[in-house]
Amino acid sequence: MEANRGKQIVSGMMWRFAEKITAQSVSFIVSIVLARILMPDDYGVVAIVCVFTAIAEIFVTSGLGTALIQKKNATQVDFSTVFWCNLALSCVIYAVIFFAAPYIAAFYKLPLLTSVIRVLAVKIPINAFNSIQNAYVSRNMQFKKFFFATIIGTVVSAFIGIYMAYNGFGVWALVAQILTNNIIDTIVLFLLIEWKPRLEFSFQNAKPLFSYGWKILATDLVGTMFNNLNAFIIGKKYSSADLAYYERGKKFPDMINNNVGATLSSVLFPAMSLSDGFDDIRRIRRKSLKMMEYVMFPLMFGMFVVADKMILVLLTEKWLFAVPFVRISCISAVVGVLGTTLIQEIKAIGRSDITLKLELIKKPIYLVVVLIAMQISVKAMAYALIIIDLIAFGFNVYPVRKYIGFDFKLHLGDAFTSLWMTGVMCIFMYGVDLVIFNVLYAFVAQIVVGVTIYFILSIVSKNDSYTYLKQEFLSKVRSR
Repeated sequence: MEANRGKQIVSGMMWRFAEKITAQSVSFIVSIVLARILMPDDYGVVAIVCVFTAIAEIFVTSGLGTALIQKKNATQVDFSTVFWCNLALSCVIYAVIFFAAPYIAAFYKLPLLTSVIRVLAVKIPINAFNSIQNAYVSRNMQFKKFFFATIIGTVVSAFIGIYMAYNGFGVWALVAQILTNNIIDTIVLFLLIEWKPRLEFSFQNAKPLFSYGWKILATDLVGTMFNNLNAFIIGKKYSSADLAYYERGKKFPDMINNNVGATLSSVLFPAMSLSDGFDDIRRIRRKSLKMMEYVMFPLMFGMFVVADKMILVLLTEKWLFAVPFVRISCISAVVGVLGTTLIQEIKAIGRSDITLKLELIKKPIYLVVVLIAMQISVKAMAYALIIIDLIAFGFNVYPVRKYIGFDFKLHLGDAFTSLWMTGVMCIFMYGVDLVIFNVLYAFVAQIVVGVTIYFILSIVSKNDSYTYLKQEFLSKVRSR
């Protein structure tokens, strides 16, 4: 049973990672092309709209979908009940946003926002449908289906976005890319999975799902509002261009964080929810964190080293103001990984009440930090995220130690193994600057040197995570 669960987790992580790394690679290339064509102000407009749609989407993508994954014996009636609730709620939310759009545009003094918000918000009811499909796939650990849906949606939307950008559609190229991706992803999943919505609804089945789900919804809603608070403030207090540099700087580290951290979280929650007890959860946590740190540390600190050259080579000089935000976000992502994982454990044992209480305690502190930082500069607001991540870890670890158990020395020892190899790698990468002065050549050389040194150290030190991931990869290849 334990061996089978371990294989499910690793297989799930590999499919999710393959899905995200492929999709993010395509999106990365597309974003570079679009960033070279479009102006920072275009990205700033879309970033403002995404603040509001991200908050609105929480009502239909969180809570009940999470409850379906966590429930031990979720039935077809459960899925259909949640589906109709989500769909009805999403239509109401879209109507509210539609009528509020002119007032939001007036608040930011950007008339274009009215039409952009009304069009882009169409993805809310689409994602309401898709969230139930995602719950079904996650619950049944069928992550391979995510791979195909995401890749098809990403590739098709990429062509549409680039075509429209080249033909002078400006901000609408970004809107079309985002919306097309959501639509195609939903359609492909609908064709791939067995579950289909039925005309079924049960108030009796809905009660326990709502009892668990509303706390997760409230937790995620508060979290999302605060996660987007910086963007909300920067767009209003400073400018859409400042917001574009801030968001663009975050985008590069976020790409890695979504490929590694979000992949881990999406697989960990169903795996822990179906675990055989706290010992099993602790084992899953340690093994997964070791693998994540092994991959995450060199990628994030490596990006920190090459940030300036990366922006110059990929996005040109007009985006150089994004470099500090790249580096700050790299540190923030590393700090925030463990705190996010701890939340998955708390949710997995059915204590959604604890996650809500944690958010209600943490967020007032976060607000104070952000309000102080906003009086200084945009860069100070980025640094505030690191402080917030440290605070989050401190609060999240308390209930985990109390209910599940957490050994600091054990996890610090595991982390140190990947950290020292990453440190040596970065020293060699910085050394490249002493011998190569051409920006492009130095950028390429630093990446090559970093990857080479890290793999050599992994082999020489016989790193557990490297050995395990290599064996699993080779077994997958041979099985085909």
